Amino acid sequence: MNEISYYEEFSKKFTQYLSSYLGSDFKIYYSCNNTLDVLVKDLELQSGITIKPENSYIPKLKVDIVFAVCENNTARLILIEAKYLPQLSLKDYSQLSGYLQVAKTIDIGLLLLVQKGSGINKLSNDFQEILRLKKLPMNWLIDLQQFNEQHNFKTGIISYMPDNGIDWVDTKEIHGISSFEELTNIIKT
Repeated sequence: MNEISYYEEFSKKFTQYLSSYLGSDFKIYYSCNNTLDVLVKDLELQSGITIKPENSYIPKLKVDIVFAVCENNTARLILIEAKYLPQLSLKDYSQLSGYLQVAKTIDIGLLLLVQKGSGINKLSNDFQEILRLKKLPMNWLIDLQQFNEQHNFKTGIISYMPDNGIDWVDTKEIHGISSFEELTNIIKT
């Protein structure tokens, strides 16, 4: 098995959890395992909302899961980069932040560890040290001077044990998303 085997199971659980925090005014849709442009088209079909502004470019990044959280004919996207490993490393987080830098239109990204086994330590030693020393950027502002644009995004780290619940890695001290409550507050702003 690999992480793709758990996309549907995780996405249903994540939708259920997030819905309970957001309430009935919000609708949540998800699409998995394709290029970002295809996933956005799928989310537009599911929701009936135009997500991609006309004439805007959506890169053909191969991504794992994208959620559309919709309210009043507007959608907010959440990109999930999933890994099926005993623990996460810094290179896994770098992949997520790189995708968000290229995607530009998505301002929430979560690194998901689908736990392979019941390992207690969800993060590699180097990743833990960078978090402990508060040296990991999780609240980004990207200044694209050549395009005269600025983009910001915020990240978090979650883990999912198949057939079980979703846990958050506490990254609050370095301005990361650390709970469904925080995620809900970001979505509602």
